[in-house]
Amino acid sequence: MSKGPGSGSEPPADGPVTVLAQWVSKPSRETAVRDAMLRLVEPARAEPGNIRYDIHRLKTDPGALYVLATFADQGALDMHVASPLVQTVAEQAAPDLAAPLTLTCSRMLSEPDKDPHRPRPVANSPAQVTLLPFFTIRPGQIDAVQSALLSMVEATRAEPGCLDYDLYQPIEVPSVMFFYENWTDQAALDQHMKTPHFYHLVRGEIDPRLIVPWTAHVMTMISRPESRLGG
Repeated sequence: MSKGPGSGSEPPADGPVTVLAQWVSKPSRETAVRDAMLRLVEPARAEPGNIRYDIHRLKTDPGALYVLATFADQGALDMHVASPLVQTVAEQAAPDLAAPLTLTCSRMLSEPDKDPHRPRPVANSPAQVTLLPFFTIRPGQIDAVQSALLSMVEATRAEPGCLDYDLYQPIEVPSVMFFYENWTDQAALDQHMKTPHFYHLVRGEIDPRLIVPWTAHVMTMISRPESRLGG
């Protein structure tokens, strides 16, 4: 497994770590890779220090799969990656992969969602949308963009159809931030992008401070989610 490149100052070194792991299968091997990844879900969730573990695939490419998993600290993540099951699954899946696994370790910048009544996403929903928009920030603009992105969180979580809305920053690449979003359907996401706070903050405050226009992974969650996570 390889980690994504990057350099620069890092967020605090303690506390929970979220890893985004990319698995890209060879043509016609999508099912084998998906099944191998799904074997990891329940054992990973049972590990000490695991907070969440969800698997997704791109809506436009079923061979591109992503794990988003959070662990209590770096030590818990390291133990997970080094576990015999993870190593065995990675070795068995390697011949079916078009490229080596990549891991991007991040810290959550937003406060955890403490609403116990918010519905959880569901697995393999044709309507539900998982969105990961990535923001690559100009030098000297990280603090301004972080502040603008964080100011969107509570208002967005209150919108109809919002299931998850969390902001992350890769540890090794602090000039990049991304949201992890889940929406009940495309209509709810479209409505979010028409809200005044989205237009004011994203179009007015954030876009001018980016090196390139933001891009997003549009995905489907394929693992069965756990119940609502505690804050």
